[in-house]
Amino acid sequence: MSAPWGDQDSEGRWHVDAGESLDALLDDLRAGGAATRRIVEQADLHEFSAVGGRFESTDEAPALVWILFHVLQEYARHTGHLDIVRELADGITGE
Repeated sequence: MSAPWGDQDSEGRWHVDAGESLDALLDDLRAGGAATRRIVEQADLHEFSAVGGRFESTDEAPALVWILFHVLQEYARHTGHLDIVRELADGITGE
């Protein structure tokens, strides 16, 4: 299936140019993590998201604690995907 969400083209945010270094990508990841940490440290975990963008009403707006847990679940899923790829590459399984 080609670009089901319309954001996977070679100019989109999920594209890494051949000239981008691993160090630059890791720096961007760390900067995003630091920004997230600053936001979370200043917020109430039970505060609800603002309406707008993805959330069209207060009934749809999740609390920050829900958003953070959702992100954690996404990281866990993708880590599992990488584990499968690694296992397929060399046949070694984890504990």
